[in-house]
Amino acid sequence: MIRVYTIRQGKLEQFKNLPREQIVKLTDIIWIDLQSPSQDEKDFIEKNYKIEFFTYQEVQEIESSSRFLETDETTEINLTFVTNQEAELSIQNVTFILKNRVLFTYRQGDLKIFAETVRRMKTMNAEAKEHGLDVFLTILETRIDSDADLIEGINRKLNGISKDLIARKSLKEELLLGIAQLQENTMVLHETITEKQRVVSSLIRIPEFNKMENERLKIIIKDIGSLLQHAQFSSERLEYLQNTFLGLVNIEQNTVIKIFTVVTVVFMPPTLIASIYGMNFKHMPELEWLGGYPIAIGFMILSSLGFLWYFKRKNWL
Repeated sequence: MIRVYTIRQGKLEQFKNLPREQIVKLTDIIWIDLQSPSQDEKDFIEKNYKIEFFTYQEVQEIESSSRFLETDETTEINLTFVTNQEAELSIQNVTFILKNRVLFTYRQGDLKIFAETVRRMKTMNAEAKEHGLDVFLTILETRIDSDADLIEGINRKLNGISKDLIARKSLKEELLLGIAQLQENTMVLHETITEKQRVVSSLIRIPEFNKMENERLKIIIKDIGSLLQHAQFSSERLEYLQNTFLGLVNIEQNTVIKIFTVVTVVFMPPTLIASIYGMNFKHMPELEWLGGYPIAIGFMILSSLGFLWYFKRKNWL
C-alpha cells in the first residue's frame, strides 16, 4: 500500500492507493509512506524517485552504517519501533529516507504511531509541514511519547509486584516470570531509545538540519536522555525485586528445611530406644521387667521433649 501526503493551501492532504501515473504528477509531496508494499510498488517508488531502501539483511545488521547513512542526496535511517502485544513487547523495523524535502518510509505491517503522526500533523501550521524532516521529527516525537507511556506502564506493574512482595501474598513461579518479562521489555525499550539517541545525534551534526530544527532536535535529545534514565531506573528496580523474590523464596525454603530437621532430630532418640529394644537377643534383662514397656515409652517421650526444650531455649524454633 502506498500513501502519499502533500501540502496544499496550508493543509495536509492524504492520497491512498492512487494509480501510479497520478502519483508522479502530484506536486508539493512531503511524505510517501509504503506499508507492506508489493515488490512492484517498492520498485516503482525506488525507480521514479531514485532511492533505494535498506535490504532485509541490512535491516538486521547492527552496524552504525546500517542505521544511519548520509549521502550527497539522501539521508537514510533505519529504526526499530516497539509494538505492544499484551504483556510482551515486539519490535518492527522502519526505514526512513529523506531526499529533496520529501520523506520516504518503508514498513511491514501497521503501526499506530503513524496514524497518530498524521493526526498531529493536521494540527500543525503550514510552515512546520514544508519539509520531510518535520514529518520525521513528528514521528520521532510521537514514538518518544509512546515509549514514555510504556515505561510508565512498566513502573505501574512494578509497584504492584513490590506491594505483593512486601505483603508476601505470592511467591509463585508466575511472579518471577512476570519480573523476567518486565526485564525483557525494559531492555527492548532501552535498546530502541538508545538507537533513537544515536540517530538524532547524527542529525544534529548535519548543518542543514541543525540550522532548520536546532531547538527541536535539542529538546528531543533531552527527552530521550530522560527516557533512558527512567528505563535504567526501572531495570535496576526490577533486578532489586528479583533479588528480593529469590531471597524470600530462600527464607521459605530454609524454614521448611529447618522444620524437617527439627522433626528428624526430635524423633531420633525415640527411634534409637525402639531400635535397641527391638533387637532379638536372648539376654536382655529389661525384657523381663514388668514395667519395661511404659518405661521405654516414657524414655521416648522425655527424650523428644528434652530436644524440643533445648531447641526452644536456643531460639531455633
